[in-house]
Amino acid sequence: MNPAPVWRKLSWLLLIWAASVLALGGVSFLFRLLMQLAGLHSH
Repeated sequence: MNPAPVWRKLSWLLLIWAASVLALGGVSFLFRLLMQLAGLHSH
């Protein structure tokens, strides 16, 4: 069993990083939307 090439390891790392960033962004967007619907404003 040969080890995976470097580009494949890096692409997995990049994919996981991008997914976590998108998930955090989506959660923060939902929180902001819920707060605006509840009548709380951050500014």
